[in-house]
Amino acid sequence: MAHLTGWLCPSAARVGWRDVAPGPVNRTGGCLHPLDAEGRSLACLAVSDWLPGGGWPVPLELADAVPAPVGGVAADGYLARSGLADFLGRHDLPVHELEEGQEPPRAPGFLGTLRPGPRNGGTVWIVPAVALLLAVLFSWVPNNAAARNAMASAPFLVLALVNVVPAVVLGLSGLRAGRTTAVAELRPSPGVPVTRAFLRRSVLRLTADAFELRTAQRQMRLIQHPDDPVLGIREAVVLQDAGQPWGVAFLDDRRTVLVFLHWDTWFAGDSGRSRLAAFCQSAGIGLREERMAAFPARRDEDRTARPWRAGAYMQNDLFAYASYAVVPLVGTVFPLFFGLFVWDLAWDPFFPVIGAALAIGVVPYAIRGAYRKWWLNQLVEPAVAGAGAMLDKREGTAS
Repeated sequence: MAHLTGWLCPSAARVGWRDVAPGPVNRTGGCLHPLDAEGRSLACLAVSDWLPGGGWPVPLELADAVPAPVGGVAADGYLARSGLADFLGRHDLPVHELEEGQEPPRAPGFLGTLRPGPRNGGTVWIVPAVALLLAVLFSWVPNNAAARNAMASAPFLVLALVNVVPAVVLGLSGLRAGRTTAVAELRPSPGVPVTRAFLRRSVLRLTADAFELRTAQRQMRLIQHPDDPVLGIREAVVLQDAGQPWGVAFLDDRRTVLVFLHWDTWFAGDSGRSRLAAFCQSAGIGLREERMAAFPARRDEDRTARPWRAGAYMQNDLFAYASYAVVPLVGTVFPLFFGLFVWDLAWDPFFPVIGAALAIGVVPYAIRGAYRKWWLNQLVEPAVAGAGAMLDKREGTAS
């Protein structure tokens, strides 16, 4: 393997239409080239695309940072911090460091840049969605009245189904994933007001296969089991500033932060730290304290414990489908106007089809939005949260 530090070869630096779903290539960490016996490159792997832990490496010095390229890991230490160096070493794949600009020669069957993906769920169906809208625009072309009427309305019913069905499937799969048996489980014990969703859903669990971190927004991250020799969690570190704890970081052997939990929302209600100690003991990981200036990355608020507005969900890749809820609603106005006043449609099912698209594509999101706003996103005081901890635990398993 050849590693180009802090620089991308021309193959990885080139961004085209095929990179829309996986996202642009990030130059942090450079790229890796598998080599044949003659030292020629077989393909290019951008290091930022193939992190074994599934996220950007965050050092303990920036424990509260969001896992992202700006996490403070220098390019020269990126390969080791990400875990790729240990991973390749354990599989007897030596890595040769190349200076910037020294790309290895390419083999005749060079495969180009190999990328995982798609990363953004919203881009998966954007092409068929555009095709359906084009069908509406050109619905006046067919001479057959039935075909013309169908082209003007049916695409919006299809868009509504494409919009809702994946969200339902993802929700059901989340419920199914929640049925795993936990060896150890840690739930929030807040000392500040948090949302009801945070109390019901947030949990750090250890199963037979991995750590699971679940948030109030139904996000779930999988972190390697402690038995993993490279990326497994080894210890929990209580971070203190002037004698006051402000967070807990779960580290691997490289002092890379795999999980960070704010103290005020997760542990402040448990003054004796008994829950954290019991969790670490059950999970078989260490527990210690370390002094560090509070919030070096300036993320002093636990965003998952605060109320989320609709825009916050839409800005997250995991909630990409929610951002398209308005498509059937706005799109319905278009065929109604042109169907009634321009194309003079006379198709009997026209209004039922448009009504079905509106009901399927908008009503479920309106109900969900109301449930979020007036129930899940309501703040709960710490005393109430402590009194209902057992109830929230039982309900959180089913929510």
